[in-house]
Amino acid sequence: MIKPRRFAIVWAFSVILFGFVVARLSYLQIVCHTKLAARAERETERMDFEVEPRGEILDRSGRVLAMSIEGGSCYADPQEVRNTAETSRALSAMLNVPAGVIKTRLSEQKKFVWIARRLDPETSQKIINMHLAGIKIVPESKRFYPEETLAAQVLGVVGENQRGLSGVEQMADGWLRGCSIPFLFKTRRLGPPASFHAAGNVPVAPRSLVLSLDRTLQYIAEQELAAQMVISRPKSGTVVIEDPETGEILAMASAPTFDPNLIGTSGARDLSPEVLMNSAVEKVFEPGSTFKLITASAALEQHIFKPTDRFYCENGSWQHDGRTIHDHEKEEWLTFTQVISHSSNIGTAKVSLKVGQENLYRYARAFGFGIPSGCGLPGDGAGILRSIDQWHQGSLLTIAFGQEVAATPLQIVNAYCAIANNGFLMEPRICRGVVDDRGVYREWPVGKPIRRVVSAGTAETVRRILRDVVENGTGKAASVQGVIVGGKTGTAQKIDPRTRQYSPDKYMASFCGMAPLDHPRIVVGIFLDEPSRAQWGGSEAAPVFARIVRAAASYLHFDADVVPPAVVLKASPGRIHT
Repeated sequence: MIKPRRFAIVWAFSVILFGFVVARLSYLQIVCHTKLAARAERETERMDFEVEPRGEILDRSGRVLAMSIEGGSCYADPQEVRNTAETSRALSAMLNVPAGVIKTRLSEQKKFVWIARRLDPETSQKIINMHLAGIKIVPESKRFYPEETLAAQVLGVVGENQRGLSGVEQMADGWLRGCSIPFLFKTRRLGPPASFHAAGNVPVAPRSLVLSLDRTLQYIAEQELAAQMVISRPKSGTVVIEDPETGEILAMASAPTFDPNLIGTSGARDLSPEVLMNSAVEKVFEPGSTFKLITASAALEQHIFKPTDRFYCENGSWQHDGRTIHDHEKEEWLTFTQVISHSSNIGTAKVSLKVGQENLYRYARAFGFGIPSGCGLPGDGAGILRSIDQWHQGSLLTIAFGQEVAATPLQIVNAYCAIANNGFLMEPRICRGVVDDRGVYREWPVGKPIRRVVSAGTAETVRRILRDVVENGTGKAASVQGVIVGGKTGTAQKIDPRTRQYSPDKYMASFCGMAPLDHPRIVVGIFLDEPSRAQWGGSEAAPVFARIVRAAASYLHFDADVVPPAVVLKASPGRIHT
């Protein structure tokens, strides 16, 4: 029989213990209810974000270059998978992912693992039809490029989270991406996971972007560049086509190229960063003789020389100011026009002595060298144009013919556009307008000239000199039957990164020209990096220009009836400069 004292102790202890339990439960359920409920929710729910399908990217005529399609993403509950090895092999064949990688994911001690994201509709449906235990498909949009490799570097790519990583996709990411839809994924201790379901408001329609690119001209540029890549076998090539009156970029091609639809698949493993790069705005190199346009324009605008003035070109070798300058041909007397059309470095250097450092630097900056082009594309390079106080002895001579200065292909093409546009420099642009979430197209205003760089008279004179380049000089391979064209060749030695000296066998071959010359509709630049067959811009790049202009003339219906007069070399006698 229990003694009264012992019973009282046990009873008191029980009351205290019960009171403690009640107090603790009251504290947890009343005071900590909100905090604990949120913690429980976090432990039983997984929040994932399905990005609302990105807006389309269209060419100037409304043809789709990039769009989003409804696909799906594959996930698994490893605890439901019956045969890990067999399931891995089946998915491997379907997704082109190594079976070992999938097997590792299916072996994880989790209720949820991703197998593959952003699959196309066909692949998603095939996986659904396989009825694999523990393998599920959730709807998720995928970026799709219907033209495959067309304008790949310009359009750019998106990442797994559907954010732009390069090109226009990155530049206009905020506009194209729109809003996000939150999705909930519930996990349970017992049974399979619940299906994904939207947990937010209904999203607005995606917004689209209209580019200045012309799909047909882009196709022409890429096809002709690809053909020349086979002939010349360069490391890479670039073509830019621009409307000189508006600054609109009509085509921008890079080779080698890639298919952005392969990004995120095993087919993208061998893609190098160089292939993904938009060389038209990101690649910087010494322009060589295409830069002589700047020297000639400065000399004519300042009335220092006339086209008929004569220069003694030293039979191909000239020493001055501690430097020896060579020409590829042994020339004696050349007119100012012939100095440019025959691409004489010696004659151009002698022109620069009269032009002077201040004028040459001022005009180079006015034409857009040393500053970004302003096109808005990621990686838009400024190039290199050092201030005069950083020039070395003899820099004036070599900068005059395109050494000690560097530029992007777009900068060079835009400078030629200023001559084609009667002396007005336009800001190049890649975007033409937008389509808002209501489907309303809003075209952006045509850009205004940045500045006048030379007078209309000087621009006309330079255009006639560029015509002589094609008819009588180094650019004969650029001629097009029925269309009067003008342009300039470039053959620039590259710097050897090991020796920091000019390489004896590595060149950038280029040609930049305009058509038709009476009223230029397009300016085209071709740039071939280290061609293997020959080094000359006249033999490697100029033929590409001719083929592009020939095709563009048919497409754009050039009017060849109005033909400007040829350059008169024997008009009034010019001055003689030795």
